[in-house]
Amino acid sequence: MNDKSGISKKIIAVAVAAVLAVLAFVAGFYTRKLTQPSYVSAYEWVVNTINKNYYYDFDADGCEGLSIKEIAAKLDRYSAYYTAEEYKAVIRENEGAKSGLGITYNYIPSEGARIVSVLGNSPAYLNGIRAGDTLTGGKFTENGTQKSVNFTDAQSFSGFIDGRETGEKFILTAKAENGKQEEDFEVSKEFYTASYTFYATNKTAWEVRYAENSKQPSFIEAPEDKIEYLPEGAAYIRLNQFFGNAGGEFGKLIEKFNAENCTSLILDLRNNGGGYVSVMQDIAGYFTSAITDKTYVAMTAQYKNGKKEVSNCVKHSGAQLVPKGTDVYVLANSGTASASEALTGVLISCGALKYENIFLSDFSEKYLNFAGAGAKTAQSYGKGIMQTTFVKRFTGEALKLTTAQIYWPNGKCIHDVGLTVKDGCRLSEAEWTATKGDTELEKICSVYLT
Repeated sequence: MNDKSGISKKIIAVAVAAVLAVLAFVAGFYTRKLTQPSYVSAYEWVVNTINKNYYYDFDADGCEGLSIKEIAAKLDRYSAYYTAEEYKAVIRENEGAKSGLGITYNYIPSEGARIVSVLGNSPAYLNGIRAGDTLTGGKFTENGTQKSVNFTDAQSFSGFIDGRETGEKFILTAKAENGKQEEDFEVSKEFYTASYTFYATNKTAWEVRYAENSKQPSFIEAPEDKIEYLPEGAAYIRLNQFFGNAGGEFGKLIEKFNAENCTSLILDLRNNGGGYVSVMQDIAGYFTSAITDKTYVAMTAQYKNGKKEVSNCVKHSGAQLVPKGTDVYVLANSGTASASEALTGVLISCGALKYENIFLSDFSEKYLNFAGAGAKTAQSYGKGIMQTTFVKRFTGEALKLTTAQIYWPNGKCIHDVGLTVKDGCRLSEAEWTATKGDTELEKICSVYLT
């Protein structure tokens, strides 16, 4: 009895010591985590996340002395680190909650700020500013006195816009075009919900609007924005980005397409740099669901460890389907990237689109000289890689990393290549990325689609 009792006491003592050691280790681990500077913890998390998930090779030794943001930026142009507040802002923006005017532009020396794109439902769009407008000056009121500014360079334009408060009314002046007088637009920077689509025929047009704090779209007929030179039976849909409710908007516009008995669809993806894969899957489904009853692949992502992940098109039904046999045309340029190229890949792979019906902008020498040595023309951008965002638990900070290479349903990868005439695409002359009245689209319609 005495011997057994002694052995039991020793076993218990050893067990207690082991438990205490584990507790001490855990306590020490979390004490270190909780007491070390937050940037140290974030740095470790960033480096570990990169090592585990980044698609390309990562040289941690080459990052000594760099901040977390600098490390992420050094990886590639698509990777980024966000603080918790920055990431919340990114999510809000991608869901369609915007602020400002809603424009992108190029400043052209001796001309002005050429508007490249205008988001639907934005202050700029609602007040009449359109892609192709060139803004040359502005007016604002200070202490009861109206002041004028000429946009002599990019800084004078951006400085003028940045200097205006949200809600403050001011005027932007567009230069005269085709013998018409200069046009003044009274605008203000505001908070708004962006829409990402626009629909037109040669008879009418439809815009997508969102009331304040609403995610439910309204479709407003705007006959003044019709495109008169479109061929009979043709509809034009512009898709700006793959964010927000773009998928739902697209489906409703296809209802308009079917109700008007249209037989051809011009899908404008010029200057559309992409967005969420899920939105691309949604939009692709309006085409594939009319072609096959089976679930159709939208794309395949291949990770650095060889793992493959398949994303499928969303199944749709009813009046929102693009009818099988519809003549589909796609407009693309060097700003057509990522999800835009992936959607094009789905349409090619399922037979809804022919390469010869893809029109690639062939830019003028004037634009190429402006854009510089790295400018691309006669091709889409060529982004066949995917980014994944990792969120750090408890802190909310986030790290966006390139994690996979993307393949079309037919196995093609367009990364660093893009769509070109070698695929059978056609070229279309383009003076700039956007022009007043869209001279590129007009020429395509008159030469190829009549």
